[in-house]
Amino acid sequence: MNNFSFLEDKPEYRSFSKDCIDAEKVFRSSYDSCVKLVRTAIDAASKWIYAAENKIASDNLFELIENANLDKNLSDKLHYCRKAGNAAIHNEKEFSAQEAEQCLKNLFDLVLYIDKNYGKNFEPRTFKSLICAENILQTELCGMKLNTPIFAASGTFGFGEEFESFVDLSRLGGVMVKCITLKPRRGNDGIRITETPSGMLNCIGLENPGVEVFLTKILPRIKDKMNVVVNISGSSVDDYGNLAKLLDVDGVAAIELNISCPNVKDGGIIFGTDEKAAAEVTQAAKKNTSKPVIVKLSPNVTDVTKIARAVENAGADCLSLINTLMGMEINIHTWRPTLGNITGGLSGGAIKPVAVRMVWQVANAVKIPIIGMGGIRSASDAAEFFLAGASAVAIGTANFAEPSITMKIADDLETYLRSCGLKNIRELVGKVKA
Repeated sequence: MNNFSFLEDKPEYRSFSKDCIDAEKVFRSSYDSCVKLVRTAIDAASKWIYAAENKIASDNLFELIENANLDKNLSDKLHYCRKAGNAAIHNEKEFSAQEAEQCLKNLFDLVLYIDKNYGKNFEPRTFKSLICAENILQTELCGMKLNTPIFAASGTFGFGEEFESFVDLSRLGGVMVKCITLKPRRGNDGIRITETPSGMLNCIGLENPGVEVFLTKILPRIKDKMNVVVNISGSSVDDYGNLAKLLDVDGVAAIELNISCPNVKDGGIIFGTDEKAAAEVTQAAKKNTSKPVIVKLSPNVTDVTKIARAVENAGADCLSLINTLMGMEINIHTWRPTLGNITGGLSGGAIKPVAVRMVWQVANAVKIPIIGMGGIRSASDAAEFFLAGASAVAIGTANFAEPSITMKIADDLETYLRSCGLKNIRELVGKVKA
């Protein structure tokens, strides 16, 4: 329960309740914005007091505070927020978490004053610190600062902006955007997605607008909203090198290599199922970018640890696993495969035990960090991956069923960590007792 959430049930405070809630919400992404919103909320709340007293309100916040008949302690707190808000508006300084939280505490005291003196059924409340709540999930991965260790997996979250009305993008560890190739791709013909028990099969065929459109039209829109991890795919080693070079620009936090693709120049062998090919792709990307290189491993191999060690030795900074498992569905009425491509990638809850097992195996075979994924639908699922050795997790298919699921998992994961007496998510990584 957030500090100001109780205002949602009090329509009489609607003139300032949204400002209060928004100020607390934005604390996670920008302390300066939080301070600005606190100033706006105090202005609205002070005018509410004047209306309740049938007094004429000034447009000057200093005068509003001075003439609101508040005790000196409270008025001093509000003047602190007024001055801080002015400094933030004029970009005179950058505010720390402690300063922003102090402004929220002072606003909270004003709200409690109003509720106690003018409201109904007043309940004493205590301000819950947000600094501790933020730090417990905050971590770092390959130089990227993560507000939470929760990513959105490629192919399930578009370019991030499609989910803005459901998710606080800045609170995510990052978004692994839709796979990008050198040239635009229209994808596969026929049916591309079909639901399966506890999951789904897909054969989208890497439909995307191509790297040029991504760099010129899409990246400028999203680069300041989140950590942008660009998933890339190619049909040759050179393709990966060229894409890595083109994407070595501001606004790209990291690149993720989708190696579950055929190498057309080498007889169609799948990069991700061959140690040598996987290593060559990794080396090509590393030579052409200053960004962290994340290699996404395929589960469709006999021994995933061999591939993991090969790409680690080739310079990979991080691993993500698992990609989808190969599957197939047949329509018993037409006697034909459901998917236009005959086979497709199986994802969703059904593959989670396989994914957890592979993360555990790889975590015991390499030294670089791992982003675990595969069937995560809850904080409990996510916790399994951390215990198995993942430093972060990515949510995929669950986004289709519940667009805001990443936020729920983050909140519930925080609650779980506190119940375990842990101070940071890093304390959970690799602690399975096996």
